[in-house]
Formats: sequence, structure tokens, C-alpha cells
Amino acid sequence: MPRRADRRWVVPERGSRFAMQLALLLARRVGRPWLEWLLGPITLYFFLHNGAARRASRVYLRRVLPVRPSVIMIMRHMRCFAQVVLDRIFFLQNAIDMPHVRVTGRENFLQTLAAGQGCLLLGAHIGSFEALRALGREHSITLRMLMYRSNLGGATDVLEALDPTYLQTIIAIGQVDTMLRVAESLERGEVVGILGDRTPDTGRCISAKMLGGDIYLPEGPFRLALATGTPIVLVSAIRGADGIYDVSFEPFDVPYPTSRQERSAFVQHAVERYAGWMEALCYRHPFSWFNFYDYWGDLP
Repeated sequence: MPRRADRRWVVPERGSRFAMQLALLLARRVGRPWLEWLLGPITLYFFLHNGAARRASRVYLRRVLPVRPSVIMIMRHMRCFAQVVLDRIFFLQNAIDMPHVRVTGRENFLQTLAAGQGCLLLGAHIGSFEALRALGREHSITLRMLMYRSNLGGATDVLEALDPTYLQTIIAIGQVDTMLRVAESLERGEVVGILGDRTPDTGRCISAKMLGGDIYLPEGPFRLALATGTPIVLVSAIRGADGIYDVSFEPFDVPYPTSRQERSAFVQHAVERYAGWMEALCYRHPFSWFNFYDYWGDLP
């Protein structure tokens, strides 16, 4: 049964404007490889000072790893997130030394766009969506991101200022004209990106199984697909051990219903398919999933 979403993840962004400005200054002066040396101290700081994220990481890693997570594993999880944030600086600057990207399933994605219906690009907080923007620039694809922005802070403001066109590509969730802007973008044959593993408390959720427990995922992306008739493509962009981001496009192989009576069953099936896709990614890349909050409601 659908239920109201909770607000566990709707928390103020950590990280200050000053710290991000300092990171940008260092990025311009010394470059990405040298700046990566600071990720260790930064990870240690957040490990020590962000108990909620530390506990949530432990709960998640217990579910996804075959061994009991150690302190080193939790710090590795946090460091992977810090690495992705650092790489985001260079993606947004379109810098010469930004990380490289390699792609799987590019042809399927481009064929979907060639149909002229637009596309809903459905991802999760696994890896980096910024790598996908770099790919979009390469193919001159207009990518708009449907985002919840009420919990963002000064650090994100500094990052977004790196690309003067960035805010033009954002469609904020919860605004009066949100759905109108999405529909207009799709009618123009553009790509609308959605990270479907979180939702503010204004949405409705569907229960699904992931990593042995119950989670609640928003039904909005799938209702949107039904309302517009737009195809869904699953996407992930995960940093490999060699520093290259592997962007993978996968077909969303859940047939659209042929009658209104079948829509609820479609949404349930779609949510379960999406949860299964996330679970498989987490098993393959356990340290690249970045929901540092009590996702399963396990913590007291």
C-alpha cells in the first residue's frame, strides 16, 4: 500500500561555503591529483563529526557486504563520496583534467532519443550524475534534472556557480510549474533526469524489497512516464578503480499498460524492477551508494 514518505533524508546540507571556496581555489592552483591527497583528512573529519552518517553507513554495509563492516570500510564508504564530490568540481568546470568517462549502452540511449519523444533518465544516488552531464555535452543533448532543492546550502551554491548555465537545466520539485516544465521539456524531445531513490514528504511511495529489507520508493517517476508516454532508460555513472567513470544505460523492460485498470500493477512492478536494479548495483559497487541516512528505518 502507498504511504506518506518520511523526512529522514531531508536534512540541511553539510559542508560550508568557505570550505568549498577553498577547495575550488586549490583545484585551480594544484589540480585534481594533488587535491585528492586531502580526501583522507576530510573523510576522517566527517567520520568523527557526523555520527548519523557513520551509523547509517554501518547499517547499509552490513546488508550489502558478506562480512561485518569495520571502521576502515565505513571510512572507505565516506571517502568514495568525498571523491565524487571532488570530481564534481572538475566536471562542472569542464576542466581539462576532469575525469574520463566510458560508456556502455550508448547506442540504445541514442536510439531512444531519436524517436523524438524525449526520455526519462532514471538514476539513483549511486556514483555521480555529473559524469552524465559531461556525456550530454559531448552529444549536444539537452539534459534537465528534476531535483529537490530545499535542503541545499552554501557549498552547493558555490559549486553550481562554476557553470553559468547549470541552474537553467534544473527543474525544482514541488513548485507550481514543475510538471508543466517537465512536460514542455519532454515535448521538445529533451532528456529529464530523475534520481528515484529519495522523495520529499509531498510524494507517495510504494513498498519494495532491497538488500533483505523493506524500502519505500516514490511512485512519481513511473506515474510521470504513464502520463506522458515517455520511455524510461536506467542510468548509472560509477567511478572505477582506475578513476574513470563507467556510464551505463539499460533499458527499462517493464511494458507500459494498455488500459487504465493495469496502471497500479505497472507502478508496483516498475518500483520493484527499479529496486532490483539498485540492489544489483549496490552488490557490484557497495561503496558507491550515497544515501547516508537511516534508509531502512533500522536505527532506534
